Amino acid sequence: MTSRDAIALVARREIRSRVHERSLLFSTLVMLGILAALLVIPKLFGSDGPEQATIAAAPGAAIALAQTAQRGQDGFDVVVTVKRVRDEPAARRLVADGDADVAIVRGGKALLAGDPQPDAALALLQGAAAEAPALPVETVTSTADDEQRQLGLVAVIVLYAQLIGYGFWVASGIVEEKASRIVELLLAAIRPRELLAGKVIGIGLVALGQLLVIGVLGLALGAATGDVHVGARSAGSLAIVLAWFVLGYAFYACGYAVAAALVARQEDIQNVTTPITLVILGAFFLSFPALDDPSGTLARVLSFVPPAAPLVMPARTITGDASLIEIVGSVAITAAAAAGLVALAGRVYAAGVLQTTRVSLRGALSGKG
Repeated sequence: MTSRDAIALVARREIRSRVHERSLLFSTLVMLGILAALLVIPKLFGSDGPEQATIAAAPGAAIALAQTAQRGQDGFDVVVTVKRVRDEPAARRLVADGDADVAIVRGGKALLAGDPQPDAALALLQGAAAEAPALPVETVTSTADDEQRQLGLVAVIVLYAQLIGYGFWVASGIVEEKASRIVELLLAAIRPRELLAGKVIGIGLVALGQLLVIGVLGLALGAATGDVHVGARSAGSLAIVLAWFVLGYAFYACGYAVAAALVARQEDIQNVTTPITLVILGAFFLSFPALDDPSGTLARVLSFVPPAAPLVMPARTITGDASLIEIVGSVAITAAAAAGLVALAGRVYAAGVLQTTRVSLRGALSGKG
């Protein structure tokens, strides 16, 4: 039996055993429930009360027009916030970045963000501009509109859940085989690295399939609630999430495999995998400020840090704030780090998989157990 055949055999075994576990169905339903909550709860809490609108204006005629519109807000069921800026380019940037709904620019023109447009605020401005009953309007495409930001947030949450859940699944599977001594029978027919590769690939394919199902159903749910416009853009966002999951899974699953190969009891898994779990948790929490300011220094730096890149970079790519050079560089660095962990995992697994007592990482690497 060739090495490829051995890996495929183990992978098929993992897929068959995992897809019949109730935990897979349960986790899928939980993730869909979280997505539904993210889409529905804001609507429930945001349906009452007036519309909120922010108008950016530079000193002079623009600020006077904005203030006139603000004074008439009561009759339009809208709360207007006037944001003073230094000059017209600054006003334009606020609209493009999604920090203002309308900017008043040269010639009394209203500059609007793409979608959704603040109709009440525009009507107020139209009424305030007595000298221009038909206020000229220009629409700009925001660098990160609400829909893309929402997709980016969902991507972070789903990727975090998948990476930590399936990474732990790899670890528990390794220790379970060691504790039951099944691994001794398996290694009589195939090499340790083939067993590890088949296990990681098989579980990874299950995870990828679940992620695809969650993504498709999530987009359908978003389309049903009107929060997501299903098309090339949303399909591209799903493809980005799937691609980054593959990289992130390769990185973290091998890390969990290294940890699991060092112990022989299920009771020890939690302790030995805690450092890896803390790394994922730290990357998860850091991804939120990065998503709030996807063009900021923190987001750019984290995009090139392998433990954080699988969570930060997909969101930045979805919102359109990552350049092609950043995307290529982040993928290359993360892939190189994952390749290094793959080699390390294979070596440690081969040294520790048959040990019935806890093994130190140094001992596994030196081959002394």
